[in-house]
Amino acid sequence: MLRKSSLRGFQIPGTAEKLIATLYADDTTVYLSEGDSYESLLAILEVWCKAAGARFNIQKTEIIPVGSIDHRVHLIENRKAEMSEAVIPEPIRIARDGEAVRILGAWPGNKVTVSNAWSTVLGKVQAKMDAWDKLKPSMNGKSLLSQVYGGGLTQYLTAAQGMPQKYEKELDKMILDFFWSGSQKHPLNMGTLRRTKDQG
Repeated sequence: MLRKSSLRGFQIPGTAEKLIATLYADDTTVYLSEGDSYESLLAILEVWCKAAGARFNIQKTEIIPVGSIDHRVHLIENRKAEMSEAVIPEPIRIARDGEAVRILGAWPGNKVTVSNAWSTVLGKVQAKMDAWDKLKPSMNGKSLLSQVYGGGLTQYLTAAQGMPQKYEKELDKMILDFFWSGSQKHPLNMGTLRRTKDQG
């Protein structure tokens, strides 16, 4: 419905079709051009939801303004692209410059540095490890948990945006602290912990 609608989306040089939406599982990203109406988008989505028996979670909806600084500021301050349009409801977050928005495992946004994204992800890893540390898992358990959270929560962002060495070292220290319960001196370094059982 979106692709056949009057919404213009993004016109990318070298591609025949407009970029209007990307979907993955239950995540939907919609791209609106400056002349597209947010109200028109909502009308299309409402029809689609009725036909599919689904609904969009407004609480999780986020907007990244695209375009000139003046346009972005206008959208954030007035919560609408054009004065004639309806106001975008308050539960919907409109990201300001420097604020990242999570799309799948990446964190795009205007004037977003890689530190914004990695601080958020590593904060989640730390929170998970802190919670598990209170349960006193075994060394084998810590090994599995460090792979699940230290590896699992960082994998997509690393593939999408890369992991600077600074954050790699921070993650290594986080895992070592988890292994040795925050001890100032770690009996084994990360290089040793990464060895297979056959390597001792």
